[in-house]
Amino acid sequence: MAAAHKNLLQLWSKEPKDNAAVQKALNDLSTALSGANDMNDKAAALATKDLYEISVLQAINNGDFDTFDDNINQVHTYYIMVPENSENKHLMTGLHLMFLLASNRLSDFHMLLEQVPQKEQTSNAYISTPVRIEQSLMEGAYNKVVLTEKNIPNPSYSVFIRIMLDTIRREIAASIEKSFKVLTAKDAAVMLLFDNDQQMLKFAGERKWHLDGERFIFEVEVAQEKPVNLDTVRIATQTIFYAKQLEQIV
Repeated sequence: MAAAHKNLLQLWSKEPKDNAAVQKALNDLSTALSGANDMNDKAAALATKDLYEISVLQAINNGDFDTFDDNINQVHTYYIMVPENSENKHLMTGLHLMFLLASNRLSDFHMLLEQVPQKEQTSNAYISTPVRIEQSLMEGAYNKVVLTEKNIPNPSYSVFIRIMLDTIRREIAASIEKSFKVLTAKDAAVMLLFDNDQQMLKFAGERKWHLDGERFIFEVEVAQEKPVNLDTVRIATQTIFYAKQLEQIV
């Protein structure tokens, strides 16, 4: 067990990470721990902690969110059983909150948040980040989500922010297609929270938007993914306002 644990930590500390080697090391440690279920054994308890926490982070790196969902619940159970080894509890809870937001599981998000003391919801960056993002989503202040990615407490948070932004862009795009006959490429980029023309053009191509010079023409209704109900005027006003704020910050 000790050798498997040491090997996992060594592989995990390397950059760039060898995902295949890390996954094998996780499997090896899991096998080694299968016969050591005594959490009173400090070495076994610590190895189990690293196994669960690294499994969570590895699942994020791999984009394997079914595995993430399984492992994050194991982590929470572990912290209850071995509270003295829960120094990363806020990080793991924050990642779980981010996952629930990105999955649009808002009731689960609030149930988990209720378990966090009120003070920590505002003072701990791991927790306050998803709390602020959820508020921005409810307000429709989507550019605040973009700004949040520039000041995240852990790199893994950006994975979930990008998932949320992809969802936001699809919903805004569907609303644009139903509400505009003509829209300049510049305004479309602002509304869709893109940083450059290449991102905007790639997205437009994927949705089969027709570009005429510097504007998009929506003469023929584009097939809708699902009905949406967004206030495009409010979104446009807010995104342009926050874009100006971002320019001032930069």
